[in-house]
Amino acid sequence: IDSLDNLPSLRSLRLRNTPLTNTLGVGEVRSTVIARLSRIEYFNASPITDRERLEAERRYVSNVARELLMTSSEMTLCDTLNQSYNNNTGNCKDNNQAHSEIDDTQTQIFTLHPRFKALLDKHKDIMVSLTAGSHSKGDVVCNQGGIGDDVINITIRSMAASSCDMEPLRKRLPRSLKVGRIQAMCARAFGVDIDLQILHFRVERDPFPTELDDADHTLAYYGVSDGAEILVNEVDVDARERENARRVEEHNRLVEEQEQHVSVLQSMQKSIVNVLANDTAQKL
Repeated sequence: IDSLDNLPSLRSLRLRNTPLTNTLGVGEVRSTVIARLSRIEYFNASPITDRERLEAERRYVSNVARELLMTSSEMTLCDTLNQSYNNNTGNCKDNNQAHSEIDDTQTQIFTLHPRFKALLDKHKDIMVSLTAGSHSKGDVVCNQGGIGDDVINITIRSMAASSCDMEPLRKRLPRSLKVGRIQAMCARAFGVDIDLQILHFRVERDPFPTELDDADHTLAYYGVSDGAEILVNEVDVDARERENARRVEEHNRLVEEQEQHVSVLQSMQKSIVNVLANDTAQKL
């Protein structure tokens, strides 16, 4: 994916059935591609908004910084981040000394994420999400500690007939929250049974809402970004029963056709065997 950023005229990309992405969620793939490719304007035929790119790039910076925190000491990490800022806070060792302590694992991370330093410099305020320390905005937090969960603003709107006139919920939620928790929240707020809920999310001007179809996956897995809207629909029980009945009827029809086909083949085989037996008897 990173190599594609070397194509200056690339504006649109479509990925389908590729091993590069078969372990990632649809939203996660989209967010990663947007962050890694600086000039792309369409992904899988869907336009990329300025807000979506902003969210994707900040999420990318946060994820890579989290990798660095897990593999390096506070001094080395602080020096590395401050090199991107060109900002000596005085809280780290001398740059040359700290640079010599960057291990092979950290170097490999920078190799795997060639846009990290440029995006880090572009989104300096993302470093506020680093825990511990009390530096001013734009400075790097050098104390040890993890990065807190990204908290995003979400609007949850019911589209179900029984509750579509209710006020939407407006929440600040961590991106690590699982869809199952959202379903429980919707059940309490809108009175829609969890088993009957169908959740989708969309971002501004997105013509193709994405279904949140697995209760065990997180908002981050689907790439739900700040300002997104979650739509709560309710399964039409009668329509579902009619659809199930139609599928059963179709299944039975196919089975009957297959049985008839097998019966015809068996009859043909018996006829061939009889013809061969009669020919053999006449020759004898």
